[in-house]
Amino acid sequence: AGMTGCGGSKGEPASSAAPAAAAQGNGNEMAETTAPETGKEPVTITFWHRDGNTTSNPIYAEVIKNFQEKYPWITVEYTGLASDSYTQKFNTAVVTESTPDVGTISDKDLYALVAQDALMQLDDAFNAWEERDNLLPNIVEQARFYAQDGNLYLLGYGKTQETSWYNTKWHEEKGIEPAGSIADLRTYCEEYAEDGTYYFSLRGGSGSAENLFMFILSYGGEKAFFNEDGTSTLNNPKVVEGLDFYANLYKDGLVSHDAISNGYREMVAEFGAGTAQYIMHNSSSVSEHTKNLGEGNFLPIRPLEGEDGIAVCKAPTFMGSVVFKNTEHPEEAVLFAEYLASAEGAGYVDRNEGRVPVNTGIYDQDWYKENPYFQIYAEFENDPNLVFAQFPIYLDGYAEYASNDIVADLQAVMMGDKTAQEACDKWAADLTRLQQEWMADYPDCRAAYMTDKRDCLRVLPGGGRL
Repeated sequence: AGMTGCGGSKGEPASSAAPAAAAQGNGNEMAETTAPETGKEPVTITFWHRDGNTTSNPIYAEVIKNFQEKYPWITVEYTGLASDSYTQKFNTAVVTESTPDVGTISDKDLYALVAQDALMQLDDAFNAWEERDNLLPNIVEQARFYAQDGNLYLLGYGKTQETSWYNTKWHEEKGIEPAGSIADLRTYCEEYAEDGTYYFSLRGGSGSAENLFMFILSYGGEKAFFNEDGTSTLNNPKVVEGLDFYANLYKDGLVSHDAISNGYREMVAEFGAGTAQYIMHNSSSVSEHTKNLGEGNFLPIRPLEGEDGIAVCKAPTFMGSVVFKNTEHPEEAVLFAEYLASAEGAGYVDRNEGRVPVNTGIYDQDWYKENPYFQIYAEFENDPNLVFAQFPIYLDGYAEYASNDIVADLQAVMMGDKTAQEACDKWAADLTRLQQEWMADYPDCRAAYMTDKRDCLRVLPGGGRL
């Protein structure tokens, strides 16, 4: 199945019968609710999925059917939640003590549930799980990081990978390799900007912060947003120079005049129309590229590297399963959460939802081997010159700050109304304050990890690795 954009669907909440109904007609029927002779008492557990819609409901119906065949004494009752309100549903359920046994969530929403003491720690179960070594280490690290107490509550099943995309057909016609470095990008932008066509589609409008920060951190040779003392790296001289470099692509007419207001749709449209041959975006846009350019005419490539040969990439966003503390059936709930993260369970979901697998056992599955995009993402994991930086989405207020202040300041620099130094000084001051407040709230865990390497934070605040 083709990949689909993540988080874009706003499915209506589905009753526990909905996936069964959706599966009918495809030969996928739910397992019987009465357990066969297994020597075990029948158990029913409830499962809420974060993005229930007409695509995902039948997918999870099949996953549940397969799980129930494997564990015939367990019946799973499913509810699909609307993606734009699922966190409210979970929070309400915590307050009213009506949580499900198992749920799926996005990594960024983990801390809110941990802070409410709503989730079961999965460290012991994970250590005993036969597939524990298959989960990508950086995904396990992120799960511990987002919990903010160093414990494991979330088992990942699929991620969104930051990447760049290039038009393979155009590059072949020109007889050139796609830009691998920021210096290459500038060279190509200068050479191929003519008659309303450009090499690079720059995103200066809505949602531009991620592209911007990957670019200027790579340019500046900075592998993290913060130093160990919590001070921001964003106003380091080389990073400031990187912002100037980025803005000058617009000032010098090397990207489209519309780049200053380009959001996702506009950037993808320029790429799809052939007015730009290279963009920075994540794995979720593959379906748009397929529709616009046709299969075989584009590929992902490692993000741009700086002068030191290091490319800084935003740590992948991932989805995972959690077990709620109030479950009356912890053993069965953990079995199902593990199944959702297993090569069998996650493999089916990733294949049909277009998620990038985080369980390496999936790499042996035929459908995965035949997917050209996933093969390239897998290479990212083993690339010593690609650094996955933890963007500060865990900081209170960062999401709004990135959407408003950072975009407005970037546009001001592109227009010449503000200098790169002024913008970077502002960002550094504001983010330093937020980071140091965060560090003050979690001193014990951070100090423990820094001094005796106990099982606490697997990444330093801001994304630095030990």
